[in-house]
Amino acid sequence: MSELTDRGLPADLQAALVLADVDSGEVRALVGDRKPGARGFNRALNARRQVGSVIKPLVYLLALEHPERYSWLTRIEDEPITLRQADGSLWTPSNYDNRSHGEVTLLEALTRSYNQATVRLGVNIGLPEFIDKLEQLGVNRKIPAVPSTLLGAVELTPLEVAQLYQSLAAGGFSVPLRAVTAVHTPDGKALKRYPLRLRPLERREAVAVLNYGLTRVVEEGTARALPELVGRPVQLAGKTGTTNERRDSWFVGYTRNRLAVTWVGLDDNRPAGVTGSNAAMRVWARLFR
Repeated sequence: MSELTDRGLPADLQAALVLADVDSGEVRALVGDRKPGARGFNRALNARRQVGSVIKPLVYLLALEHPERYSWLTRIEDEPITLRQADGSLWTPSNYDNRSHGEVTLLEALTRSYNQATVRLGVNIGLPEFIDKLEQLGVNRKIPAVPSTLLGAVELTPLEVAQLYQSLAAGGFSVPLRAVTAVHTPDGKALKRYPLRLRPLERREAVAVLNYGLTRVVEEGTARALPELVGRPVQLAGKTGTTNERRDSWFVGYTRNRLAVTWVGLDDNRPAGVTGSNAAMRVWARLFR
């Protein structure tokens, strides 16, 4: 975090991190403050922040669950789209670079994190299906059924984001994240055990296809600086996330064995000049390096 300040970001940035085993769902590390030993507010557990683009892969997962209609080579328009919100106002999302890119493949739309194409795809599939998918993957809070949800206008904690991605990292097998495996008496007698609960997702073959797309995000997309930052040859999949006015920086990434979520932002939620790649991804890379 001090290095981020050296790179010109605010000195009062805060951070949170969750690290878990992919197969067992066991939480191996959880840090709720930029100073790991600090007592008080635990951002990893309790900081609900908009998640931005880290939610986008679930739109593409929904599409890939219908292989008769969609593949990575399916083309979609990345052009302006205007939608009416629940309060009657009109919403016209723009891309991060404030440009439209015409007809693109789904794979390009994901790797380049194009907002307009993602919203168009999500609307074609349906908002109710998208919200059902979030619930299926472990989100236990009410999600607003508005189009901006497709771009991450929903507040989750880092732990909830980790749960959302665990099934993807595990190839379509859902495991509840856990930090307690058993409770014993002082003399070692078992009082309670919490066994591994593994549940395969429906149409989980689509998860494998999505995971290929998330490796391409790292190889040539918004997270393409990650391999050099990690500095060792290992297959990585991940997604950057940046919220409006660069208030929040997210990165979710995983290897075959480990999944981690990092968040960086300011506690008062003012613009921080952060993006998914210039802050949270660097924290993630340092951990895995």
